[in-house]
Amino acid sequence: MHDGKNALITGGTRGIGLAVAVELAEEGAAVALNYRSDSAQAEEAVSMIEAKGGRALSMQADITEPKEIKRMFTEVREQLGSLDYFISNAVSGVLGPAERIGRFGWKRTMETNARAFMLCVQQGLKVFNPEGGSIVALSSVGSRRVLPGYAGVGASKAALEALVRYFGRELAPRGINVNAVSGGPVETRSLDYFPEKDEIIDDWVGKTPAGRLGRPEDIARVVSFLLSDKAAWIRGQTITADGGMTL
Repeated sequence: MHDGKNALITGGTRGIGLAVAVELAEEGAAVALNYRSDSAQAEEAVSMIEAKGGRALSMQADITEPKEIKRMFTEVREQLGSLDYFISNAVSGVLGPAERIGRFGWKRTMETNARAFMLCVQQGLKVFNPEGGSIVALSSVGSRRVLPGYAGVGASKAALEALVRYFGRELAPRGINVNAVSGGPVETRSLDYFPEKDEIIDDWVGKTPAGRLGRPEDIARVVSFLLSDKAAWIRGQTITADGGMTL
């Protein structure tokens, strides 16, 4: 489904980002995995994909820094020639009550989860395939629902979804489709940062008709579909994939 396509995934060396990379590589795409600091993990992710017969490369950049975003997309042009898919997956943020969110935590959260998406799309347009392509941003049900201690990240994800709508409208004439996937709780290391993690997970599982938390590959399959031509009639939308938890 993705033969001959080139994809860039921010935060692509672990968790959902890596699952997306594996899914796309198995479908024939070349995948560039962005990471911020853990080069050993990046090398391991690239090796794993290559061992399965896929094509992968790593790209270091702190996406809170505009200059590094610009450098990353210059590297995309040099290494891949052009881009067909951009997946905004990297996430950061502070957890805790809204009344305790400080200036630094708010700044870091918004810069990583919302501003970086906007800047990456702006730079990505310079290297996108002239025939068009697809963009998918990873959001969270915390953008619309209240999750424990999630005010800062939830607000940043709400901003992200608004940008998806605007870009979905503005980029359609260029042949670029833009959507988001709003995942429920997924079994990744990010759950370790939640206070009273075990109790919260039990509550989430109890509310989920599917009877379990999501897995990275559950989200990756939805992303893969939205990137494909089969999703051409879905524009500027946020698709919820949470096993029914928010029902």
